[in-house]
Amino acid sequence: MAKTSANALQKSLLAVSDDLAERYGVYKPGEREDFIACLALQILELGNTERSARDALKRIREEYVDWNDMRVATVRELQDILGPRYIRCREKAEDLHSLLADIYTAFRRMDVTDLVVTPDGIATLRALPDTTLIRGDMVETALLAVCNLNTFPCDEFQFEILKYLKGVPRTWQYEDSLDKISEALDKDQLLALSHGLRQHADFLNQQEIDDPQPVDYGWEKAKPASKSAAKKPAASKAKDGGSTKTTAKKKPAAKAKKPAAKKST
Repeated sequence: MAKTSANALQKSLLAVSDDLAERYGVYKPGEREDFIACLALQILELGNTERSARDALKRIREEYVDWNDMRVATVRELQDILGPRYIRCREKAEDLHSLLADIYTAFRRMDVTDLVVTPDGIATLRALPDTTLIRGDMVETALLAVCNLNTFPCDEFQFEILKYLKGVPRTWQYEDSLDKISEALDKDQLLALSHGLRQHADFLNQQEIDDPQPVDYGWEKAKPASKSAAKKPAASKAKDGGSTKTTAKKKPAAKAKKPAAKKST
């Protein structure tokens, strides 16, 4: 692994985070008290604005008594609450429904506040991506945000994006780099960087781009046209009065006359 000073690493990581924030919006601290709410908000945020995701989560929580009440709701009911104008509405409803079912299967209850701070509870949560649709980077985000666990939420695909955007040296490997990154940034900086990478990875997945290149998704801004570039010449004007010359239209050729009819003998 290439040697990089802590200050240089922090500077490069924050530069990538700022670029991602410019593209996907500045990260705002989300749910930090409720572990399940933190997971649900991440699902709702993918491909959507932070404000629309928060509003959607608020509508859902107002509709149901608690997470267990929401767990027994149907996908269609969740979809109706999100509304047809919500981006990827059906997909989000299905993901939320699966999330709650998987949490209940793992813990046999929906109030997991006291469990997620124990070593066994954290181990159970980190094992969920192996057998469920819950994503590992989302679990790590919730552990960082809610449990203050010092971790960098990032999967391997997001790490490749981070390398491509020059956040870390190209020679760095995924497993060996996470601790260095988590030590270089504070909690809010880690959450902001993770949020941007997660949104960017989702965008690439929606575009079915496996090997990210700037030209594929417009990361590189178009270069402005040179000021010295010559403008296209205007239509030539006549010397007298500046009126433009027009070419007279040719008259259509006269039709040939029909031959005279022969006289009968």
